Amino acid sequence: MQEHEKSVKFTKEVNILGRITSIIALIAMYAVPFGVAAIFKIDFSITKALAASSSLIAIFLPTAVVENLSFYNIFGAGGMYLSSITGNITNMKMPVTVAGQKIAGVESGTESGDVIAIICVGVSSIVTVFILILGVFLIGTWLVPILNNPILKPGFDHITPALFGAIAIPQVINNKKLSATPLIYAFGIFLVLGSAFFGRYQSYILITNMFLSVLVAYRLYSKGHLK
Repeated sequence: MQEHEKSVKFTKEVNILGRITSIIALIAMYAVPFGVAAIFKIDFSITKALAASSSLIAIFLPTAVVENLSFYNIFGAGGMYLSSITGNITNMKMPVTVAGQKIAGVESGTESGDVIAIICVGVSSIVTVFILILGVFLIGTWLVPILNNPILKPGFDHITPALFGAIAIPQVINNKKLSATPLIYAFGIFLVLGSAFFGRYQSYILITNMFLSVLVAYRLYSKGHLK
């Protein structure tokens, strides 16, 4: 009972702190455009801004919803708040968190996994800021030509797929029954409808893939094929 109370208290405090810091971050983000508009007396219409961004909202809103649903199991509440504020989730926070949980020997979705996720996201955010400062003020002038080198540039352009491949392959191997459905569904749509359609509607494909995977997993579990 005491452990349960500690767990409830931890979750409650994490959510309170996450909401407060999220509100502060939103205020700081919106203060820049509104502040510039006020100082330089720029005519700013919220209605026109929403109308101009409606197409972007239609594209990225489903992606944002899907990402929060799919990432939550790995990050937990604290890691989700922190990673959403600091950004760079897919390129940095996700691989670091998965690797950290594996090194610590904890499962994602557990309290221990959530604590490790908070630590991983926090440390990676600090490292990112440090590298950015280092790159801007010290090594940026000679690092850019190296990154844009014709021999090295293809590798740097495919860092994200390589990271996700390194994360996905062990999961596929260790969970063959659960991995079959999303892989077959995604590859089937890609092969039948083409890369252009897949790239344009990937957020919607991901949503349907998630629901289909959950249904298949529940079916397998109810039949006793999963423990």
